[in-house]
Amino acid sequence: MSTFIYIIALIIVSYLTISGAYQFMLALASKRKSKGICHFDGRKRKLLVLVPAYKEDQVILHSTKRNMDLKYKYPKTHFDYVVISDGLKPETNNELKALGAHVLPVSFEKSTKVKSLQVAIKHYDNNYDGVIVLDADNVADMNILFKASHYLSCGFRAIQGLRTAANMQTSVALMDGLSETANTEMLCKGANRLGFSSKLSGSGMVFDYELFKSLVFDLKAIGGFDKELELALTNTKEYIHYAEDIIVFDEKVSDTEAFAKQRGRWLQAQYTFFYASLASALDGLRDGKLDYFHKVMQLALPPRALSPIALTVLSLSSFALGADQLVMLSITGLTLTIGSYFLVLPLKILLKYGLQIVGSLPSITMAAIKSLTFMKESKKTFLHTQHELTGS
Repeated sequence: MSTFIYIIALIIVSYLTISGAYQFMLALASKRKSKGICHFDGRKRKLLVLVPAYKEDQVILHSTKRNMDLKYKYPKTHFDYVVISDGLKPETNNELKALGAHVLPVSFEKSTKVKSLQVAIKHYDNNYDGVIVLDADNVADMNILFKASHYLSCGFRAIQGLRTAANMQTSVALMDGLSETANTEMLCKGANRLGFSSKLSGSGMVFDYELFKSLVFDLKAIGGFDKELELALTNTKEYIHYAEDIIVFDEKVSDTEAFAKQRGRWLQAQYTFFYASLASALDGLRDGKLDYFHKVMQLALPPRALSPIALTVLSLSSFALGADQLVMLSITGLTLTIGSYFLVLPLKILLKYGLQIVGSLPSITMAAIKSLTFMKESKKTFLHTQHELTGS
């Protein structure tokens, strides 16, 4: 092996191994018990529930029908459930109104979630205490409004809830759900246990109304608005709390094409914001913005679906070439990366679906590789993830 190739391989293996060690640290931290939160003061906050919906008529009707049952648990006068209707049919809008939802029609030359939320905040400015952001497919747990009010009463101003899979009918949906579970345990719970902000997941989020209003109009993301919002919050020293008892059921993608487009959109947003924010993160360290620095450096993580494959290939090729140090380093990185997943994924699920998981790895790997080809497109156009009515 030439010196040049060896140095390049060493840099790549070191990067992946450090990322694996970081994941393992977060996985271990996620096992620590939480300190709990304050006692609920009993005052029910006035909440604005915002649901951007882009051309998903059947999906939004299904979720709204389920979510409007919240009025039986929480005073109807204390929350407004708003569907931001982008491209929905007129008859769908009428059905949504009949279900008790507010409908805010919007139209853009190029639709994005950020634009929909900005219009909604402009339109609904009525002394709200908090904002809850859901996706069109999300079905919320019945206690979500009480839980949101409780966390706001404790002084938390930015909260990420638990998004749990509503469907596992296909191998892709199963793997998508397991991926989100692992990320939530490590990047939400694990980060919080170490004193850092949770990541945001795009939905199942609760914010102090005035805080959200002060930030949303500065957002410009085509995709990955949650990443942009994470950075905006931590850059102003706002802490993002993870609340695993604020639960929404989220439809997972069911085919490899949707998986590839979704991951391509996420990766493009992740690395774009990393490069754009690195200089300010380094400057922010002088002002004590360690949480913001951590959040930016988190964006440098490799694609988690590809990292174990890359380390496996590098360890085998290094062994074949007799590069013993690279072999040991890549095996260490692979062990830490895989070990982090075994720490955070439910053993019951791994045992029940073990053969299905192993069998789906080739197709998921190919979809993850294909996702890289969608990154350039997603920089200019929002690659919408189409949902299906596959869950309960």
